[in-house]
Amino acid sequence: MLSAVAVVAVLLPVALLTAALLLSTWRERIRLVAATRQIAVTDAIHGELGAVVSPVVRRRLGGRWQLVIPVPFDDLDTVTHVVRTAYGAFDAPERTKPGRFEIVLSQQERPVPRRERVAVSARRARGESVSWT
Repeated sequence: MLSAVAVVAVLLPVALLTAALLLSTWRERIRLVAATRQIAVTDAIHGELGAVVSPVVRRRLGGRWQLVIPVPFDDLDTVTHVVRTAYGAFDAPERTKPGRFEIVLSQQERPVPRRERVAVSARRARGESVSWT
């Protein structure tokens, strides 16, 4: 009885450490696959249309992919091309299985131009010094 308790006491930390390492390895693999998928989708869209959107790819529970793309809803032609290109960047088996991945469109925010930056850039282009007082 005492020897069984000693074996469990010795093996339990080793088993817990092994399980933690396996879990972290699995999560890192999922992150790398998601990053690779995001790069592939981004490159496909940028190759087709230029740098018009920046998609985010996530791996959801159950192994399904979620692709979040902020798009300009006022330009429906661009939205159509972006969705078609992003859809084509996924493998055929993933496209044909229902619920394997989803594309979520959100409103693309337009950056507000800052006049100070334009003025500073113009001054630097003319060779003038810029002070930040």
